[in-house]
Amino acid sequence: MKSQYNFPESKLGSDFAKEKLAEFKSLITEGQSFTVVSMPGVGVSYFLKYLTSQPFAYFIHVDFYNLPTLNQHEFYRMFHRDMGAKPNTATDEQIFLEIKARLKKLAEENEKVVLIFSRFDQLKRDFDENFLSNIQSLVNIIPGKIVLIFTAVKPLYELASEAISGGNLLFYSKILYFKPYQDKDIKALFELEHTEKPHPDIDRLIELTGGHNQLFRIVLNSHNQQNLLLDKFVNLQLRDLVNYLDYQQKKDVQKIAMGKIVKEEDEYLLNVGYIIKDNNGYRLFSSLLKDYIKINLPVRLPAKEKILFNLLKKNLGKVVSKDEIFTEVWKETSDDATDWALDALVYRLRKHPFLHSHGYIIESQKKVGYTLIQT
Repeated sequence: MKSQYNFPESKLGSDFAKEKLAEFKSLITEGQSFTVVSMPGVGVSYFLKYLTSQPFAYFIHVDFYNLPTLNQHEFYRMFHRDMGAKPNTATDEQIFLEIKARLKKLAEENEKVVLIFSRFDQLKRDFDENFLSNIQSLVNIIPGKIVLIFTAVKPLYELASEAISGGNLLFYSKILYFKPYQDKDIKALFELEHTEKPHPDIDRLIELTGGHNQLFRIVLNSHNQQNLLLDKFVNLQLRDLVNYLDYQQKKDVQKIAMGKIVKEEDEYLLNVGYIIKDNNGYRLFSSLLKDYIKINLPVRLPAKEKILFNLLKKNLGKVVSKDEIFTEVWKETSDDATDWALDALVYRLRKHPFLHSHGYIIESQKKVGYTLIQT
């Protein structure tokens, strides 16, 4: 069956994401509608565009990122246009009836018709029981022949618990979790857009980012390849991945990053691939994420090191004299304020992982004091 789309992803070939494709095909063949749940930015949209090139169904791809305004009214019109209709001034109800008529015709002509609603959760503020019931009713036009695929970063019943209840709860509760890509699949996506000379460090960067497509792309374009965690865009992406989690999930990934034991796994973290379970216990999907979390844990410097660091940072780039340091650090124990004690304190602070990870360097100004700089 020839696809109506001409997405670049159609060129990826039969070896791309074979296991993921098999999961999708199995549910579609059964006539089962489902929600694809993944961590933010992992790259589900690329796979869905690839899916539309498959011959076992007729696909209609509705991307919510293309909505000019996130509301039901604009959604019905965009859906209508994606069904091949011309823009008109009909009411939402009239447009929906025409959508159903067009779907019925397609279902009569094809073995399966699959509607893909990419990032359906973008419309969550506009969810209500009537709207979701309308969407659900599409599969009943010809039972077993129309399949709906929604994508979201959390199960829909968690995002809209009031709208998704009662009669539609079972329909919207079927979930297919989408984990990060395998290395070969990330490389295939990269090569699809970059036909020139291969990136010399691509294998290392793929391994660092653990199959997360958006993180990989940001890392690939970083100008700070020697210390990626100093790149603000890399940091923003990693921060978003952590901040999206709830309090307990954040605590769990922090424990795993620090090599501590997690007694009870979080199903969401495991299912979407934030964490991976192997013979050695749990680990994060990306070593870069692990390092980011370790670096950004609340700083717990010993008391004197903390006082010294805060004093130096307050005067970043300026010389802080020994007398100032003695007064601030040893103000209650001035008898202990010796050059030897200060040298030992500076040595310990220089060795602390926090300084290295944030690019801080303590420079000695001979017989005068110290300067904190940030590379």
